[in-house]
Amino acid sequence: MPKTINVVMIAVASLLFTACTSSNMSASVQTPNFKAGSKDGCRTSKGTYTKNSDSFNNNKDYNDGWFHGRRKCNRS
Repeated sequence: MPKTINVVMIAVASLLFTACTSSNMSASVQTPNFKAGSKDGCRTSKGTYTKNSDSFNNNKDYNDGWFHGRRKCNRS
């Protein structure tokens, strides 16, 4: 019985710690590069391939935004 309680407590603690972590995405959403990438990714998902290759390859915010925009607009 004590072993079961330990396993349950570890599982609960793991879930709590996972729920309390923040995502870097929320900080990136405010940057102009993220917004530009999101806009281009959205256009791409609607059929007009749009990507600034230099920014995509060298700027994490633009890259994250591009994939975010593509996912967000592809839901339709």
